[in-house]
Amino acid sequence: MERKHDRSLGGKLALWVFYAFCGYFIWAMARYVWVISKVSSVPGSLTEGDLGSTSGKWLGALFGFVVLSAVGAILGSIAWYTRPRDVSDR
Repeated sequence: MERKHDRSLGGKLALWVFYAFCGYFIWAMARYVWVISKVSSVPGSLTEGDLGSTSGKWLGALFGFVVLSAVGAILGSIAWYTRPRDVSDR
């Protein structure tokens, strides 16, 4: 019969850090969309490729999404690596 080991203290900590980061990620993405959709750029004075333009603000939000996704992938891999594994009774 197979039984599962409990997650170690470090594994529990890694899992809760990952859960907390997932909550932060959702909050940050909602904040990006909410803030950027409310901000209007100044017409005429900005060039099309300027980071102060609307497309530049969305590009900054996309870059933030990529960075937070990379951090989430690292934390998720640590939580997955510290998961409890099946142990056979031999």
